[in-house]
Amino acid sequence: MFLEEIWLDTGEVCPFFSHLENSRYDFHIEGPAPRFEFRAEGNLSGSVLIEARRLQAGYAVPLFRPLDLTVKGGDKIAIIGENGAGKSTLLKTLLGGINALGGAVTVQNTVRTAYYQQEDTPSSDTPLRYIWSLRPDLTEKEIRRTLAMASLSADHIRKPMRTLSGGEQAKARLAELMLTRSNLLVLDEPTNHLDVRAKESLQKALAAYPGTVLLVSHEPAFYEDWVTDIWRVQDWK
Repeated sequence: MFLEEIWLDTGEVCPFFSHLENSRYDFHIEGPAPRFEFRAEGNLSGSVLIEARRLQAGYAVPLFRPLDLTVKGGDKIAIIGENGAGKSTLLKTLLGGINALGGAVTVQNTVRTAYYQQEDTPSSDTPLRYIWSLRPDLTEKEIRRTLAMASLSADHIRKPMRTLSGGEQAKARLAELMLTRSNLLVLDEPTNHLDVRAKESLQKALAAYPGTVLLVSHEPAFYEDWVTDIWRVQDWK
């Protein structure tokens, strides 16, 4: 059996053991558990961040009845419903990515959003270059350290994003959110592809985050202990 490397907090590889010969045992070494931490920008507790009035969301036809919705500072809201029910469309409409079919959305100008979208990342960039392209103000050391916190090894961060597993891509994208100061975290199915330890770390990080959270999820066990409200899209039909 071969033990070839251990990971450092810098994301670099340190030589460890070469050969363990004549061993009577099989060893399984897991990488470190992720340590997700999200940085908040300012304190907007109680302030109205997003307000929707008579909102109609959809592409060609409205997916819901006209909605009156309010998101305040400190709210942590889970948006739930069946696949294809319009949860992601609602998020994009609230954030201005899709034009509303009717009604109006007002977003306070002090809102700083960090947005995790559900889609995989087919980039040919490595995780390091991917984050650097989005955040050129950061140093290589800062990015490497944060990718290591997300439990991505030096080997992972040298590979193109499109060649990584779904879980590895998710960790790289969550690392980018960790490097973004925000007061509103928006996450669309962030637990897809994550293993148990990564989900537990993300759950703790979101519970501890002092800002506002909008979360789309299909896993009640992930969110039910820390959210302040649940929006059930089936109630809006």
